[in-house]
Amino acid sequence: MSDLHYLPATEALRLFRSRELSPVELLTAVIARAEAVEPAINAFAETRYEQALAAARAAQERYAASELSPLPLDGLPVAVKEEAPIAGQRNTLGSLPLRDAVAEHTAAFAQRIIDAGGIVHARTTTPEFSCAPFTWTRLWGVTRNPWHAGYSPGGSSGGSAAALAAGSATLATGSDIGGSIRIPAAFCGVVGFKPPYGRSPRWRSSTSITTATRDRWPGPSPIVRCWRTSSPGRIRAMSRR
Repeated sequence: MSDLHYLPATEALRLFRSRELSPVELLTAVIARAEAVEPAINAFAETRYEQALAAARAAQERYAASELSPLPLDGLPVAVKEEAPIAGQRNTLGSLPLRDAVAEHTAAFAQRIIDAGGIVHARTTTPEFSCAPFTWTRLWGVTRNPWHAGYSPGGSSGGSAAALAAGSATLATGSDIGGSIRIPAAFCGVVGFKPPYGRSPRWRSSTSITTATRDRWPGPSPIVRCWRTSSPGRIRAMSRR
């Protein structure tokens, strides 16, 4: 199968369950793609390929034992925006003075991804403290748009959007207060979702999460059900009264 790195999450899960594809094969293709495009795009702040391959082998064994894995994201390569802490991993927030900072805890949403079988193979770049609509720092340099290296992927989740568009991740996370998911999704031609608090959000979210693919949502999953029951027209930032 060609272009495995562009395989949608839904299709990957179907092929895992039918044993036509293994998580190791998918991750190997995604890593190969990342190694080919990263020098030009610079979407990754850090990679964890050896640990990811070990996790992929464990997922492969689970699929070999049963067609229906109990884990909804089992074996999918997920790139996590570097601002989110994962215990034992660097958590610099894109700031040069924090270049040696290591997280002592794991963000709740990142832990849920890991618990669901998602394989964190890379951490994606952000502007410093995720406070810009572009992605550049003194720590990591410039992250570029995969469609045209002379253009920006947007920000602050520009590394995640660029990785998805380039095929170096199957899913990715981001955060959004004023457009940090939505701007990069538009700039890079991927799907980005800033989730609200319930059907009609009242409070502004400062730690919204996105999981995105190049052409469609992964499903069936709670993420898809959230999207289907939340009107896109109602997804907007709102200030406290």
